[in-house]
Amino acid sequence: MDVQLPTYLTAHWGEIKEFFNSVFFTAIAGSLAGAFAGAYGAQRIAERAKIRDQLLKEIRDTNTAMMVAFGICNSLITIKKQHLKALKENFETQKSALLEHQEKRKLGQISKDEIFHFRADLETLSLPPLPGDILQGLVFERLSLTGRPLALTTTLGQTVHALSAFLEKRNELIESYKAAGGVTPAQYFGLPIAGQIDQNYPAAISAICNQVDDGIFFSQLLCKDFAEHGNRIAVQFKDTFREDAPKINRTDFSPAKDLALMPNDESYPDWLTFGKMPIKESQ
Repeated sequence: MDVQLPTYLTAHWGEIKEFFNSVFFTAIAGSLAGAFAGAYGAQRIAERAKIRDQLLKEIRDTNTAMMVAFGICNSLITIKKQHLKALKENFETQKSALLEHQEKRKLGQISKDEIFHFRADLETLSLPPLPGDILQGLVFERLSLTGRPLALTTTLGQTVHALSAFLEKRNELIESYKAAGGVTPAQYFGLPIAGQIDQNYPAAISAICNQVDDGIFFSQLLCKDFAEHGNRIAVQFKDTFREDAPKINRTDFSPAKDLALMPNDESYPDWLTFGKMPIKESQ
């Protein structure tokens, strides 16, 4: 089927063909094509620059978060090393000695009037300022994280809050003992006397030690997660821009492990398998 051009186009078809074949039109078309290519190229460059800046910022923020978590972990390790390790060990040693003393009196191996002497550790303790709010701001507002590190950050904040409360509870007990002129072995070690048991002090000791171990574990595991996240971003950066990314920070807890200050990973199986799909046995 023939296509009929409108009458006005037919009348001027020669001029139209001449225009499209003219040097003027060719120059205009070339300019427009060049402008489009230039705009497209500029947009691509701008997009790559934006991606580059985003990846570099993610790496910097990841390194910052790792150092904040490491600082929290190191502070808790220091508390355990300087105070809690000896406090717990002396408490348990003296409690065992008291129970042995009571058993010997019961068996008549020593006089019932023989007094058990112990040294109560009534030094008050407090938690140094820990940058938990800073860590949460980094994790929830500036890093593209999912899964375990988000849960760890929240749980670490709760752990630090609980630790501070238990330290304050112990300090209050110590002040009450001092006001009363001292503490009895039954009060200090949580043993029965006159049919009653006061477990406040030993429960505070146990809770403090447990919370410190939890805080150490959560913060050091966060450091590991941050390192893995940072390394993934670094690989993405290198694959995209064909150049090395800034170095991802490294943390070293081996000195604390050598001093037996790190909690046992086996006490936290759920956290170690967090987010991992169970392997189904073949039928």
